[in-house]
Amino acid sequence: MPDNPKQVPEISSRLRRTNEELRNLQQSVKTGMINVKVLMDFRHATERARQAGAAVQQWLETQEKGKDPYELMSQVMKQRVEMATQLVKDVTSDLETLDADFDTPGLPELNKAVLELRERLAKLFPRP
Repeated sequence: MPDNPKQVPEISSRLRRTNEELRNLQQSVKTGMINVKVLMDFRHATERARQAGAAVQQWLETQEKGKDPYELMSQVMKQRVEMATQLVKDVTSDLETLDADFDTPGLPELNKAVLELRERLAKLFPRP
């Protein structure tokens, strides 16, 4: 909760305005203006920012009402998994089209993170 509970409505209002501005910005940037991959990355990033802003807004409003905001965590985790899934699909496509290769910065770290993720997922989804 913010230091001053009176800040909650102001913060919520600012988050709503920011969300609307991001939505307008998404609609303003059109195909043909920039590379399709760059455009899609922009749209995914702004959508994720909008989702995160909405989650913060819901958290503050739920907390202000005296309810348990931790109930929102399943929604936050769902969005995080969806975002990660989309990013993995995008990187896979980049590797297939040779837009990314062995020399692409960050790939060794991504490989390590994906292997660690695979180990954790294997515990949830063991092979028959």
